[in-house]
Amino acid sequence: MLLDDMLARIISWGKSREEVCALVLEGSYAKEEGVDDLSDLDINIWFDGALTFGRGTQWLEAIGVVLIENPLTMTTPAGEMRTQLVIFENGVKVDFSFWPISLLEKPFPYYEKLQVLVDKEDYARKINRCIAKNEKLPLSESSFQELVNEFWFELHYVAKFLKRGEVWFVQGIQAGIRENYFLPLFEECARIEGVKTSFSGRQIEKWLPSVFVKRLPCLFAGYDVADGWRAMWEEIALFEEVSLFVARNRDFDLPIAKIEGMKALLKQVQEA
Repeated sequence: MLLDDMLARIISWGKSREEVCALVLEGSYAKEEGVDDLSDLDINIWFDGALTFGRGTQWLEAIGVVLIENPLTMTTPAGEMRTQLVIFENGVKVDFSFWPISLLEKPFPYYEKLQVLVDKEDYARKINRCIAKNEKLPLSESSFQELVNEFWFELHYVAKFLKRGEVWFVQGIQAGIRENYFLPLFEECARIEGVKTSFSGRQIEKWLPSVFVKRLPCLFAGYDVADGWRAMWEEIALFEEVSLFVARNRDFDLPIAKIEGMKALLKQVQEA
C-alpha cells in the first residue's frame, strides 16, 4: 500500500534528522476510520532548536519526489503553527506540521487520537497528554433556535438573489446553508438515534437516518434559476422535517408563526 510505504520513508527520514524529536501521525489514518488509497497522511514533526526544514522541497528529497507543495499557517490551541502540504509524485498527499518540543512543557488539548511513529527521548508520555476527549454534546435549545432563525434569514438572501438571476452567488449561499445549518441538525438527528457521526459530513450516508439521506439531492441545485427555485422549496421542506424531528425529540420549541411568515414572504419574492 502506498501509504504504508510513504510512512516508512517518513519514519526513516525522521530518525535520521538530529533536530527531530518525535513524529506523530494524526487524522483519519491514526483513527483508522474511512482510510483508503486516497487518504492523506497527517504528520506532526516535533523538533528542537531552529526549524531547518518546512520551506521549499529540498528537505523532502529523502522522502520522495515532490509534485506540488503549499506552505500554510494553521491555528491550534497552542497558537499558530507552520504547515507544509505536499503531494508527492506517487499521488500520496502528506500534511506536515512543525511543532517546537518546548510546547510540551504545558500540554494542551489538540489530538483526538494519535500514533507516535518516532520517539527519541520518551516524549510520548507528554504528547499523549495532548489528547482531548472527543465528546460531542447534544445541541442546546439556544443553539437550535439560533440555527433555525439564521436559516430563514439566509433563505431570504437566496430568494432575493434568485429573483435577480444571480445563480453563482446563490450557489455560494447554499453551500454555507448546507454546512452551517443542515449539517449540525443532521448530526443531532444521528445523536438522537445513538449513531456516531463523522467530521464535516464525511460518510453521511452511513450515519444520517435513511429517511433524510434519500432527500439529500434536493440540497444541490443545477446552475439555473428555475432549478434554484425548485431546490429552495424542497430544501425548505427538508429543513422543516429535520428541525421538527429534533424539536420533538429534544422537547424544543419551534417558532411556527415566524416560519410560516417567512415562507409567505419568500413566495411573495418569487412571484413579484
